[in-house]
Amino acid sequence: MSTSSATTTGSTARAPFGLNLGKWGTALLLAAAWIGLIIATALYRPDFISHQTLLAVSFTMAVVGVLAIGQGLVAMSGGFIDLSQPANLIAASLVTVRLAEAGMPLPVLIVGAVLSGMAWGAMNAAIIVFAKLNPVIVTLATNFIGLAALFLVFQLAEVPIGSDVYYFGRASFLGLPAIFWPMLGLVLLIGFLVPRTRYGRRMIAVGGSRDAARARGISLLRTRFLTFAISGGFVGFAAVLFAATAGPFNAGSANTIQLNIIAGVILAGISLSGGRGQFWMLLLSVGFLSTIPTALVFFGLSSDTQSIFQGFILVIAVAIDGWRARRGTP
Repeated sequence: MSTSSATTTGSTARAPFGLNLGKWGTALLLAAAWIGLIIATALYRPDFISHQTLLAVSFTMAVVGVLAIGQGLVAMSGGFIDLSQPANLIAASLVTVRLAEAGMPLPVLIVGAVLSGMAWGAMNAAIIVFAKLNPVIVTLATNFIGLAALFLVFQLAEVPIGSDVYYFGRASFLGLPAIFWPMLGLVLLIGFLVPRTRYGRRMIAVGGSRDAARARGISLLRTRFLTFAISGGFVGFAAVLFAATAGPFNAGSANTIQLNIIAGVILAGISLSGGRGQFWMLLLSVGFLSTIPTALVFFGLSSDTQSIFQGFILVIAVAIDGWRARRGTP
């Protein structure tokens, strides 16, 4: 498959139920769903429209958005999904805390967490590539093993009060949390680079058709290995944002975040089968999904009910991805 046919640029997207909205169809549907949720909640509780709501949504978007970039890279390369992100996130967050306790400045914390995340991704890639095992099974196993090990290593961790990362997690810029802006910049940067760089085009080609990519001389081993390592680096960076804002956390603190990440990737049009998607649409899908928990609180629903909604949305997202795959649409 050629790169041009694997990407969504210039494609015509068909929305469900026979609607043809052009290449902006997915974006329009996501925007409409997000706006509809905001309007419905505001009509029920007018105080939903507030700066506090904006802050709550922005905080959630920051961590989930960066994790979704890493998950999107794995999906677009044909690696399906990385189910080990929760364990990787907590491990890199623990690295962040330990470096902060040692008095290291924020840039060192970021480098340490990113390298930790990349090492985890490289470990997954080594098992998948050299043992030729299913990525979903491998990452599910490493997630269970990693979380079990982390439960043995520590009970609670928190960045020290007064450290650089502590102040970073509580700073704001232009009325939004400081941690929101790196996520925004990364989504836009990756969305620009993926279809325009050699690595990005090779990744899309591998996700679109392994046989065609191999015939063009693209190394599936190197591409898959690099993709998982880079994806792990994004998890490491997300860990800095998580540790900066989460307060005390333990090994199980990221268990519920995976549903939103996977649903956000799929709703953004990034196919789990690989080769299709536009990263900038993560801003819409992650924004919509990050608004739902806050909206449900205003409707007076419990956290258990919120989990039901998250699971329901994930099922819908997977169904949409399957529908796109059958129709060959983005």
